[in-house]
Amino acid sequence: MNLLPSFITRKYHKRHRKALYRKACELPDADLAPSDDPIDVVIPIIERDLAILPLCMEGVRRCVANKVAAVYIVAAPTETIKTAADRMGAIFVDESGVLGYDASDLHIITRNGADRSGWIFQQLLKLSGAIGQSRRFMVIDADHILLRPHVMADSQGRHVMYMSEEYNSPYYANMRRLTGIRKPDRLSYVAHKMIFDRVKLKQLRDIIEKRHGNSMSWDKVITSSLDLKYTSNFSEFELYGNFLPDADKVLIPWRQKALVKSSVIPCYDELVERYAAEYRSVTYPYYMAT
Repeated sequence: MNLLPSFITRKYHKRHRKALYRKACELPDADLAPSDDPIDVVIPIIERDLAILPLCMEGVRRCVANKVAAVYIVAAPTETIKTAADRMGAIFVDESGVLGYDASDLHIITRNGADRSGWIFQQLLKLSGAIGQSRRFMVIDADHILLRPHVMADSQGRHVMYMSEEYNSPYYANMRRLTGIRKPDRLSYVAHKMIFDRVKLKQLRDIIEKRHGNSMSWDKVITSSLDLKYTSNFSEFELYGNFLPDADKVLIPWRQKALVKSSVIPCYDELVERYAAEYRSVTYPYYMAT
């Protein structure tokens, strides 16, 4: 039994993960060949993502080593977003048609008054596996820019997972409620991108429904499982990554840098010149905008 106060446990795990992550970064990169099978790329966005989206798309085009069958932009059907998707050669998907409802139908409000409906909704879109045609699809955040080559599925059919040092205990408590998985992997799957397999996702959704008596659909089980004491209370990346057997995945440190978004955003080649020697990717988190 753990007798330490929970905040001490959280601090320990955060320090431990940071140390493990530093050690992982010291190891040589794995020499991975990409799978021959094409993948889709899925990018959920909102209006504020449009400034960075072209850089994200350029990173996908230049750095995803797997053959990309199609890129899907998933969003509310505004003319601005649809025009941007068309201009960048992506397929637009109306987010409200994926699950049969949209974020406004969820009404997920945490105890501190934060509306997390949109944040949870976009995670459910990914877990649905209903966007695109290829068996595997890569999801990437619209503010995340790849700078160096990324294999997402290797020649042995394994998921290549780019891992971070993040630690957020409500994610793992939720994962236990949904699946019974009690011990998360040593590093975090929250890294702004992930490769999903539609067959594996179906298995995960079935487990979630069966574990809860098949009384609700998997998405309703998830929304009813949220601990609203916490603003960040669910992670689709942690759920799926920890669900996969070890034999189905390769774990690699993500080596990314968060940048402050200002009025002048460097072009893609400038970002590569400045950061690619040290980092695989950069991100412009919205909360770091000047």
